Amino acid sequence: MSTISGTAARGAGVTFAAQGARFVLQIGSLAVLSRLLTPSEVGIVAMVTAVLNVAEIVRDFGLSSAAIQAPRLSAAERTNLFWINLGIGTACSVVAAACAPLLGAVYGDPRIVPIVLALAWLFVVSGANTQYRADLSRSLRFSALALTDVAAQVLGIAVAIVCAVSGAGYWSIVAQQATFVVTTCLMNVAQVRWRPGRPRRDVPMRHFTRFGANLLGTNLLGYAVNNLDNVGIGAVWGSGPLGLYSRAYQLLQVPLQQVNAPLGRVVLPILSKVQDDPVRYERYFRRFQLVICYSLGLGFAVLAGLSQPIVAILFGPSWQGVAPLLGVLALSGVFKGIDSANYQMWVSRGFASQLFKFYLVSRPIMVVMILAGLPWGPLGVAVGQLVVAVLHWAVSLRIVCRLADIDARPLFAQSARALLLVILPAGLLAWVGTSLLSDPVASLATGTAMSVAWVAVAALVLPWVRRDLEPVVATSRSLAARR
Repeated sequence: MSTISGTAARGAGVTFAAQGARFVLQIGSLAVLSRLLTPSEVGIVAMVTAVLNVAEIVRDFGLSSAAIQAPRLSAAERTNLFWINLGIGTACSVVAAACAPLLGAVYGDPRIVPIVLALAWLFVVSGANTQYRADLSRSLRFSALALTDVAAQVLGIAVAIVCAVSGAGYWSIVAQQATFVVTTCLMNVAQVRWRPGRPRRDVPMRHFTRFGANLLGTNLLGYAVNNLDNVGIGAVWGSGPLGLYSRAYQLLQVPLQQVNAPLGRVVLPILSKVQDDPVRYERYFRRFQLVICYSLGLGFAVLAGLSQPIVAILFGPSWQGVAPLLGVLALSGVFKGIDSANYQMWVSRGFASQLFKFYLVSRPIMVVMILAGLPWGPLGVAVGQLVVAVLHWAVSLRIVCRLADIDARPLFAQSARALLLVILPAGLLAWVGTSLLSDPVASLATGTAMSVAWVAVAALVLPWVRRDLEPVVATSRSLAARR
């Protein structure tokens, strides 16, 4: 195995092991906090973060990806990037605090203002952390990144649970977010020997800011698609329905982030290093796409089928309204997960400006389609998410392959085989299994067993599936051996 392939396998092994731990921690924290907090208390913080998180994207300004993607990065360039991110983070903090009364007036809830003020200063910390995290990723120090993520997650959850038990209500979620951000920054700084010097005016930064600006525009448009649904539900239906929707969306985002974010952390630097070798690039990308199909795609389909007993077991009877929302959102997660591979191709090939132009056209259409479901409540919005996820995956893959001069047909073919022969049938059988029994634990076990049995049968009987699974199995073995 080549050096890059070995590094990718080791990095992915460490990263996925850590993300497995984070997955268990986050699901456990969702279950515990949902039994300590009400949907309204969860929804009030979701109202704030749905708006404030846009500043988190502005704070990054696409410069972390610009630093990772750059073939060469001097010490002076890295220093300038640090000060740019810190300055943007400070500006975001000031603007967020100034907008607190406005957000309170828009939502018509006085609790909004102190929550905004409590979270606004974190953008300064995140701004300081940006280039330290990018340095760890660029240096392929995946173990250090994994250690930081798990430790910060554990400490944040512990603080949240203690606060919730003490009767702090929604402030426990605020404390959790603050603890995670501060801990992540401190640990990243401690693990990187580099320290920024004084900013240098004689060092040109335009190529970084140009790349970052295009990526910023892309991410802002993507943010609008992923968060305006929360703003709309909160403004129209209130904190209670938003609390239910946000819990369903969090159950979607937990596995999506636990696999997509760390995989991107491994994939982006690896693909960027082989971007000048078309044959190796296409081979690596096809393998990455298959891994995502049979991890995120299959996992979300089964999650959709098992949504009813999962919600009953994790959250209890007061949160049963989450189940139908989770089922529809998890189906959208199938296509969002596969589409995340396309994003890595856009960025690793340096197509930031083309991606921004594509998003300028596609994202407003997607927002309109999602918000069109508002008259039918959170479920109508969830259906809109599903429709746009399917359309965006197909169109994005076609366009980026044309730009990269890669034949899209094999990529569509292997995705379609996975979807039609394995992923969607497994999800359907999981739903059938849950319908056979009334007890949540028994129905969960039955649905899971039926979905797993189908995957095994498909792998044994269907040669197309067996052939597609070969690189996935090979990658899994490499991860296990190198971890």
